[in-house]
Amino acid sequence: MTQSRELNGILYEGIPPVDDFTPTGVITSNGLLAMLVLVVEPGVAPVEVEDFVTRYRMVPRDQIARAADSQARWTLETDGRVTIQLLCEESAARIVIPSDPRVHQWTGMARHGGGSLSLIVIPGLPHGETLGYYLGPHGGPYWHLSVGCIPL
Repeated sequence: MTQSRELNGILYEGIPPVDDFTPTGVITSNGLLAMLVLVVEPGVAPVEVEDFVTRYRMVPRDQIARAADSQARWTLETDGRVTIQLLCEESAARIVIPSDPRVHQWTGMARHGGGSLSLIVIPGLPHGETLGYYLGPHGGPYWHLSVGCIPL
């Protein structure tokens, strides 16, 4: 059975313990890109993170992630919550973000950028490093997955 967890109102299951969820975005040469960054708790075994990113076909930061290559989808529910589902043959994972005007702006950015968002997994943020620096060109390793939108 998959363990459900909660962090700052965000419910998640089938995902290693997370220290932080950050909905954010960046301007790229192709336009806006909405991102949900998951920072895995520092004490989580690297093999658990590797198993998770392998199971859901996430790619390292230097590779391109396409929504067509994944079985991950997000939906803006009628009550304003955002649900992200990751599927594979042997399991499923889910993230549910509560309704909030800032989350609605974030999903608007995702839709404006083509409907996909990037789910990024960082295996623990080193002490003193900012998320912006870590995700930048000289930052650390991470995996990502493009998550397509399912409109209701």
